[in-house]
Amino acid sequence: MATPDKPAALVALEQAFAAANGGGNGYGFVSAPMAISALLDLLDGGSHLVLSEGAHPDTYRMIESVRRRSAGLKVSVADMADLVALEQAVTADTRMLWVEAVAGPRLSRADLARVAAFARARDILVLVDNSGLGHAARKPLADGCDAVFISAPPRAARGGLVTFSESAGFVEDRFAYLQNAYDAMPDPEQAEALLLALQALPDELAARATAASALASFLTEWGAVTEIFHPGEDCPDLSVTLDGRADDINAALGRLSRFRPGSVPGQPGSYWHYARRNYEAVPEDIRLALGIPDGLVRFGIPAEDPADLIRDFQTAFG
Repeated sequence: MATPDKPAALVALEQAFAAANGGGNGYGFVSAPMAISALLDLLDGGSHLVLSEGAHPDTYRMIESVRRRSAGLKVSVADMADLVALEQAVTADTRMLWVEAVAGPRLSRADLARVAAFARARDILVLVDNSGLGHAARKPLADGCDAVFISAPPRAARGGLVTFSESAGFVEDRFAYLQNAYDAMPDPEQAEALLLALQALPDELAARATAASALASFLTEWGAVTEIFHPGEDCPDLSVTLDGRADDINAALGRLSRFRPGSVPGQPGSYWHYARRNYEAVPEDIRLALGIPDGLVRFGIPAEDPADLIRDFQTAFG
């Protein structure tokens, strides 16, 4: 929403993000956690929200470690692709569904139109984190969702962007107020960098998705892989269950030259070994009961020649 207090570069960024997603107005923040925090401030204290299973670490930390305590938020976790599980998670106090377009170790993808219809019948706000797929592959607002959020595209160092459906009404008015109250908008230099990254995002994600599909085809026939999860040709991520012990798998992953350990799941050119990262403090029997085997790894596929990526796997795993 353009105001006299916003520099032209920020207005251009916000308008471009809103237009790309079919939204009304866009809102830029200096960091993704600041945008997440403002979105959570749409909820009254003590409200209940349902979060996608395997949510992004920034989102999980803000909700579970900060807002559960400071705002008394009540939180449930569900696989949004399973409407039965979602219905069981919702309560009379549920005010928001926080849906990740591609979620968790197995890259679950919800039917957003069905989730939106489910929520609309119960007067629940649906927010979609579309960082994983981008606006060219998925337009949640067209499916009836209320708001879209993304963290900064890989080419931009940091930032968060939000847009609302044109029918959002009061909830968007409140969010516009929160953006000003936070005083955490990108400066012109950061806004310009975010706009360039946003413009490059469709081509970059398409190239990554092409490489992911080719790598998935190879790994499907590769003996070292016992399970493969790739939810569509437009998805730039890939999850596999590798055969072997966690320590041996971790050592082989360390021999990859085109992938590095990620700070968050899904970063281009990164891997996230669940048995050695966010589940490492959980006893093995509990981790396995949660369905997280030793070999489950999520890869953020880089926009590179698939043949090079295949050779990298062959060299690292023998």
